[in-house]
Amino acid sequence: MTRRVLESLTQCKVVLRTGVGYDVIDVEAATEQGIAVINIPDLWTREVANQAMSLLLALNRRVVNLHSDIRSSTWTPRPPYDVGSLHGETIGILGLGRIGSAMAQRAKGFELNVIAYDPYISDEVFAERGVTRVSFDEMMSQSDYISLHTPLTDETRHIINENALRLMKPNAYLINTSRGPVVEEAALIKALQEGWLAGAGLDVLEKEPPASDNPLLSMDNVVLSPHSGHTSVLSLQLRTGRYGEEVAAVLDGRMPRNLVNPQVREHLHLV
Repeated sequence: MTRRVLESLTQCKVVLRTGVGYDVIDVEAATEQGIAVINIPDLWTREVANQAMSLLLALNRRVVNLHSDIRSSTWTPRPPYDVGSLHGETIGILGLGRIGSAMAQRAKGFELNVIAYDPYISDEVFAERGVTRVSFDEMMSQSDYISLHTPLTDETRHIINENALRLMKPNAYLINTSRGPVVEEAALIKALQEGWLAGAGLDVLEKEPPASDNPLLSMDNVVLSPHSGHTSVLSLQLRTGRYGEEVAAVLDGRMPRNLVNPQVREHLHLV
Protein backbone atom coordinates (compact mmCIF):
# COMPACT_ATOMS: atom_id res chain seq x y z
CA MET A 1 0.00 0.00 0.00
CA THR A 2 2.14 2.84 -1.34
CA ARG A 3 1.58 6.58 -1.07
CA ARG A 4 0.25 6.61 -4.64
CA VAL A 5 -2.30 3.93 -3.83
CA LEU A 6 -3.38 5.52 -0.56
CA GLU A 7 -3.77 8.99 -2.09
CA SER A 8 -6.07 7.50 -4.73
CA LEU A 9 -8.42 6.06 -2.08
CA THR A 10 -10.43 9.23 -1.56
CA GLN A 11 -13.17 7.61 0.55
CA CYS A 12 -11.04 5.13 2.48
CA LYS A 13 -11.15 5.27 6.27
CA VAL A 14 -9.20 2.18 7.27
CA VAL A 15 -6.53 -0.20 5.99
CA LEU A 16 -6.13 -3.53 7.74
CA ARG A 17 -2.83 -5.42 7.68
CA THR A 18 -3.77 -9.07 8.10
CA GLY A 19 -0.68 -9.83 10.14
CA VAL A 20 1.83 -8.40 12.58
CA GLY A 21 4.24 -6.45 10.39
CA TYR A 22 2.92 -3.37 8.61
CA ASP A 23 6.05 -2.59 6.60
CA VAL A 24 3.98 -3.10 3.42
CA ILE A 25 1.90 0.00 4.22
CA ASP A 26 3.12 3.59 3.94
CA VAL A 27 1.90 4.57 7.40
CA GLU A 28 3.03 8.19 7.04
CA ALA A 29 1.01 8.60 3.85
CA ALA A 30 -2.01 6.91 5.42
CA THR A 31 -1.83 9.25 8.39
CA GLU A 32 -1.66 12.29 6.14
CA GLN A 33 -4.78 11.01 4.35
CA GLY A 34 -6.58 10.45 7.65
CA ILE A 35 -6.69 6.68 7.11
CA ALA A 36 -6.51 4.37 10.11
CA VAL A 37 -3.92 1.59 9.85
CA ILE A 38 -4.66 -1.54 11.85
CA ASN A 39 -2.53 -4.63 12.35
CA ILE A 40 -3.21 -7.94 14.09
CA PRO A 41 -0.25 -8.62 16.39
CA ASP A 42 -1.83 -11.08 18.80
CA LEU A 43 -3.77 -13.73 16.88
CA TRP A 44 -1.01 -16.22 16.03
CA THR A 45 1.66 -15.52 18.63
CA ARG A 46 1.83 -19.15 19.72
CA GLU A 47 1.85 -20.45 16.15
CA VAL A 48 4.87 -18.37 15.13
CA ALA A 49 6.74 -19.23 18.32
CA ASN A 50 5.96 -22.89 17.66
CA GLN A 51 7.31 -22.53 14.12
CA ALA A 52 10.53 -21.00 15.41
CA MET A 53 10.92 -23.79 17.96
CA SER A 54 10.16 -26.40 15.30
CA LEU A 55 12.89 -25.02 13.04
CA LEU A 56 15.32 -24.96 15.95
CA LEU A 57 14.54 -28.56 16.86
CA ALA A 58 14.74 -29.71 13.24
CA LEU A 59 18.22 -28.22 13.00
CA ASN A 60 19.37 -29.40 16.40
CA ARG A 61 18.15 -32.99 15.93
CA ARG A 62 19.11 -33.05 12.22
CA VAL A 63 15.60 -34.26 11.42
CA VAL A 64 15.70 -33.36 7.71
CA ASN A 65 19.14 -34.90 7.21
CA LEU A 66 18.19 -38.14 8.95
CA HIS A 67 14.92 -38.32 7.04
CA SER A 68 16.84 -38.00 3.76
CA ASP A 69 19.37 -40.61 4.90
CA ILE A 70 16.65 -43.15 5.60
CA ARG A 71 14.96 -42.48 2.26
CA SER A 72 18.27 -43.17 0.56
CA SER A 73 18.58 -46.49 2.46
CA THR A 74 21.08 -45.21 5.02
CA TRP A 75 20.20 -46.28 8.56
CA THR A 76 22.52 -44.70 11.14
CA PRO A 77 21.35 -44.94 14.77
CA ARG A 78 24.54 -43.08 15.66
CA PRO A 79 24.50 -40.46 12.90
CA PRO A 80 27.62 -38.62 11.74
CA TYR A 81 26.23 -35.23 12.75
CA ASP A 82 26.95 -33.01 15.72
CA VAL A 83 23.83 -32.72 17.88
CA GLY A 84 23.67 -30.17 20.68
CA SER A 85 22.18 -31.11 24.04
CA LEU A 86 19.73 -28.17 24.09
CA HIS A 87 19.60 -28.27 27.90
CA GLY A 88 22.32 -26.02 29.18
CA GLU A 89 22.83 -24.36 25.80
CA THR A 90 22.00 -20.71 25.16
CA ILE A 91 19.38 -19.14 22.91
CA GLY A 92 19.54 -15.47 22.03
CA ILE A 93 16.28 -13.75 21.13
CA LEU A 94 16.21 -10.56 19.09
CA GLY A 95 12.99 -8.80 20.07
CA LEU A 96 11.23 -9.65 23.33
CA GLY A 97 7.71 -8.67 22.31
CA ARG A 98 4.75 -11.03 22.15
CA ILE A 99 6.31 -13.69 19.94
CA GLY A 100 9.81 -13.31 21.34
CA SER A 101 8.42 -13.77 24.85
CA ALA A 102 6.46 -16.84 23.74
CA MET A 103 9.66 -18.24 22.24
CA ALA A 104 11.51 -17.59 25.50
CA GLN A 105 8.82 -19.52 27.38
CA ARG A 106 9.19 -22.49 25.03
CA ALA A 107 12.97 -22.39 25.19
CA LYS A 108 12.85 -22.53 28.97
CA GLY A 109 10.76 -25.67 28.68
CA PHE A 110 13.72 -27.27 26.91
CA GLU A 111 16.06 -26.03 29.67
CA LEU A 112 17.87 -23.54 27.45
CA ASN A 113 19.49 -20.47 28.95
CA VAL A 114 17.64 -17.48 27.48
CA ILE A 115 19.28 -14.15 26.71
CA ALA A 116 17.82 -11.36 24.59
CA TYR A 117 18.46 -7.99 23.01
CA ASP A 118 15.63 -5.48 22.84
CA PRO A 119 16.31 -1.81 23.62
CA TYR A 120 12.57 -1.03 23.73
CA ILE A 121 11.61 -3.48 26.49
CA SER A 122 12.01 -2.51 30.15
CA ASP A 123 14.18 -4.29 32.69
CA GLU A 124 10.98 -5.16 34.55
CA VAL A 125 9.65 -7.13 31.56
CA PHE A 126 12.98 -8.92 31.17
CA ALA A 127 12.79 -9.89 34.84
CA GLU A 128 9.17 -11.04 34.52
CA ARG A 129 10.10 -13.23 31.55
CA GLY A 130 13.16 -14.61 33.34
CA VAL A 131 15.36 -13.50 30.46
CA THR A 132 18.84 -12.01 30.76
CA ARG A 133 19.37 -8.68 28.98
CA VAL A 134 22.53 -8.48 26.88
CA SER A 135 23.91 -6.21 24.18
CA PHE A 136 23.42 -7.06 20.51
CA ASP A 137 27.05 -8.16 20.11
CA GLU A 138 26.87 -10.26 23.27
CA MET A 139 23.74 -11.99 22.02
CA MET A 140 25.34 -12.77 18.66
CA SER A 141 28.58 -14.10 20.17
CA GLN A 142 27.25 -16.01 23.19
CA SER A 143 24.28 -17.85 21.66
CA ASP A 144 24.12 -21.41 20.37
CA TYR A 145 20.82 -20.51 18.70
CA ILE A 146 19.63 -17.05 17.66
CA SER A 147 15.91 -16.54 17.02
CA LEU A 148 14.70 -13.35 15.35
CA HIS A 149 11.40 -11.81 16.47
CA THR A 150 11.63 -8.17 15.48
CA PRO A 151 9.47 -6.07 13.15
CA LEU A 152 11.00 -4.82 9.91
CA THR A 153 11.92 -1.15 10.28
CA ASP A 154 14.65 1.08 8.97
CA GLU A 155 16.55 0.22 12.14
CA THR A 156 16.21 -3.56 11.80
CA ARG A 157 16.57 -3.96 8.03
CA HIS A 158 19.72 -6.07 7.51
CA ILE A 159 20.53 -5.88 11.22
CA ILE A 160 21.82 -9.42 10.73
CA ASN A 161 24.57 -8.51 8.29
CA GLU A 162 28.05 -9.84 7.63
CA ASN A 163 29.52 -8.16 10.70
CA ALA A 164 26.81 -9.65 12.91
CA LEU A 165 27.12 -13.12 11.40
CA ARG A 166 30.88 -13.12 11.92
CA LEU A 167 30.23 -12.78 15.66
CA MET A 168 28.35 -16.08 15.79
CA LYS A 169 29.85 -19.33 17.02
CA PRO A 170 30.72 -21.72 14.17
CA ASN A 171 28.39 -24.30 15.74
CA ALA A 172 25.47 -21.87 16.18
CA TYR A 173 22.18 -21.75 14.28
CA LEU A 174 20.12 -18.78 13.07
CA ILE A 175 16.31 -18.95 13.15
CA ASN A 176 14.17 -16.31 11.39
CA THR A 177 10.38 -16.23 11.60
CA SER A 178 10.09 -12.42 11.56
CA ARG A 179 10.75 -10.72 8.21
CA GLY A 180 13.13 -11.78 5.47
CA PRO A 181 14.96 -8.43 5.07
CA VAL A 182 15.93 -8.43 8.75
CA VAL A 183 18.70 -10.71 7.48
CA GLU A 184 21.08 -9.69 4.72
CA GLU A 185 20.55 -12.83 2.69
CA ALA A 186 23.72 -12.57 0.59
CA ALA A 187 25.76 -12.35 3.79
CA LEU A 188 23.92 -15.35 5.27
CA ILE A 189 24.59 -17.43 2.16
CA LYS A 190 28.27 -16.50 2.33
CA ALA A 191 28.39 -17.35 6.03
CA LEU A 192 26.82 -20.77 5.46
CA GLN A 193 29.06 -21.53 2.51
CA GLU A 194 32.19 -20.56 4.42
CA GLY A 195 31.19 -22.20 7.72
CA TRP A 196 30.84 -19.17 9.98
CA LEU A 197 27.75 -20.81 11.48
CA ALA A 198 26.29 -24.30 11.50
CA GLY A 199 22.97 -23.70 9.79
CA ALA A 200 19.76 -21.73 9.50
CA GLY A 201 16.02 -22.26 9.87
CA LEU A 202 14.05 -19.78 7.80
CA ASP A 203 10.31 -19.22 7.54
CA VAL A 204 10.91 -15.92 5.73
CA LEU A 205 13.23 -14.79 2.94
CA GLU A 206 14.18 -11.48 1.33
CA LYS A 207 12.33 -12.50 -1.82
CA GLU A 208 9.24 -14.70 -1.50
CA PRO A 209 8.97 -17.09 -3.16
CA PRO A 210 12.72 -17.45 -3.73
CA ALA A 211 14.34 -17.71 -7.14
CA SER A 212 14.93 -21.30 -8.23
CA ASP A 213 18.70 -20.74 -8.17
CA ASN A 214 18.78 -19.38 -4.62
CA PRO A 215 21.67 -21.26 -2.95
CA LEU A 216 19.66 -21.66 0.26
CA LEU A 217 17.41 -24.16 -1.52
CA SER A 218 20.23 -26.65 -1.99
CA MET A 219 22.00 -26.41 1.37
CA ASP A 220 21.61 -29.43 3.62
CA ASN A 221 22.15 -27.31 6.74
CA VAL A 222 19.19 -25.05 5.97
CA VAL A 223 15.56 -25.84 6.85
CA LEU A 224 12.96 -23.75 5.04
CA SER A 225 9.22 -23.14 5.33
CA PRO A 226 7.10 -20.86 3.11
CA HIS A 227 6.24 -18.01 5.52
CA SER A 228 3.66 -20.34 7.03
CA GLY A 229 4.45 -19.93 10.71
CA HIS A 230 1.19 -18.06 11.37
CA THR A 231 -1.06 -20.94 10.36
CA SER A 232 -3.06 -23.38 12.43
CA VAL A 233 -6.60 -24.68 12.16
CA LEU A 234 -7.61 -22.42 15.05
CA SER A 235 -5.94 -19.24 13.77
CA LEU A 236 -7.50 -19.76 10.35
CA GLN A 237 -10.93 -20.08 11.97
CA LEU A 238 -10.51 -16.94 14.05
CA ARG A 239 -8.90 -14.51 11.65
CA THR A 240 -11.73 -13.59 9.27
CA GLY A 241 -14.07 -12.65 12.10
CA ARG A 242 -11.34 -10.65 13.78
CA TYR A 243 -10.57 -8.77 10.55
CA GLY A 244 -14.21 -7.80 10.22
CA GLU A 245 -14.48 -6.69 13.85
CA GLU A 246 -11.45 -4.40 13.54
CA VAL A 247 -12.61 -2.74 10.32
CA ALA A 248 -16.18 -2.40 11.60
CA ALA A 249 -14.94 -0.70 14.76
CA VAL A 250 -13.35 2.14 12.77
CA LEU A 251 -16.32 2.49 10.43
CA ASP A 252 -18.58 2.70 13.50
CA GLY A 253 -16.42 5.37 15.11
CA ARG A 254 -14.89 3.06 17.73
CA MET A 255 -11.23 2.44 18.55
CA PRO A 256 -9.83 -0.81 17.12
CA ARG A 257 -7.65 -2.94 19.36
CA ASN A 258 -4.42 -2.11 17.54
CA LEU A 259 -4.30 1.28 15.88
CA VAL A 260 -0.86 1.73 14.35
CA ASN A 261 -1.25 5.49 13.75
CA PRO A 262 -3.12 7.01 16.72
CA GLN A 263 -2.64 10.46 15.15
CA VAL A 264 -5.80 9.81 13.09
CA ARG A 265 -8.01 9.14 16.11
CA GLU A 266 -9.27 12.69 16.42
CA HIS A 267 -9.75 13.08 12.65
CA LEU A 268 -11.87 9.92 12.52
CA HIS A 269 -13.65 10.66 15.83
CA LEU A 270 -12.77 7.27 17.29
CA VAL A 271 -13.92 6.70 20.86
